[in-house]
Amino acid sequence: MIYTWPDAELPKRIAFVSDLHLMSTRSTAESYREQIADVIDRSELVVWGGDLFDFRWSRFRHETDSVAFAINYLCDWMTEYPSKSFAFLCGNHDANAALLCELKAMSEDQSRFHFAGDVMRVGDTVMLHGDQIEGRGTEDRFLRYRNRWAEKKRAAPWRFPGYDAIVVARAHKVAAAIAHRNRMAVRKLSRFLALSDLNRDNGVRRVVFGHTHRIITGLEHNRVLYFNGGAAIRHVRFKPVELENNSS
Repeated sequence: MIYTWPDAELPKRIAFVSDLHLMSTRSTAESYREQIADVIDRSELVVWGGDLFDFRWSRFRHETDSVAFAINYLCDWMTEYPSKSFAFLCGNHDANAALLCELKAMSEDQSRFHFAGDVMRVGDTVMLHGDQIEGRGTEDRFLRYRNRWAEKKRAAPWRFPGYDAIVVARAHKVAAAIAHRNRMAVRKLSRFLALSDLNRDNGVRRVVFGHTHRIITGLEHNRVLYFNGGAAIRHVRFKPVELENNSS
C-alpha cells in the first residue's frame, strides 16, 4: 500500500532521516542531534525513513521499555517543532508489532503525525526504507523478509559482545559495501517500484531510501534520481536527505 500525500498540501521542503538505530550500542545518533534539528528546522515535512530504532539489538531488556523509548523520542521532536509535520516509514529493525500498533494509534490522535507504512509518495518523490531490495524485485519475497524481522526477538545477551566486536572491527561496513553496492541497490529498488508503476513515466522524479547505510546523492537510473542518507552508526557516514519540492 502506498501512502500518498495530498497534492493540495505539498510541502515546500522535505527532510528524510533514517537508520539512526537508536537503542543499539552502535548508534551514533545523539552526536547528530544538532544536525537533525537543523534539517527539521528547515523543512515543512520530516519523514522518519525506517530503522530509526533497533529492536533486535536494543539496550532495553523488555520490549515495553523499547516501545516507550521510541514513542517518547518521536513525541519529543513533535513537541520541539509544533509547526512541522512528521511521517513514519517502517524499516526491518523497527518492524516491531507493538511499536507499529502504538504508531497507528498516534497517527489517529495527532494530526501532524502520519503513519505511512512501507512506501510514501509526496508529489514527484517516492520514499521508502529500502529493505525492499531484499525481496529480489517481488513484493511477496519482500513481505516474507520483513515478516521474519518482525518476528525476531531481542538478541540473547551473550550475543552482544560478538555484535560489538564486529562493529569495532568495522566488518559491518565492509559487509554493507559488498552486499549493497549503490547501483545494484538502485536497480533492485527500481524493479520493485515498477510493480506499482512508480517510475518516470508516471511522474516520479526522485526516490529516497535508507537501509544500505551508504550515502547516495542523486544517482540516476531510468531517468530517476536516487538519494540515501547513510546511517548514524559507528564508522559510517550520515547526512539526512533534504529536498525541495519540485512538483507543479
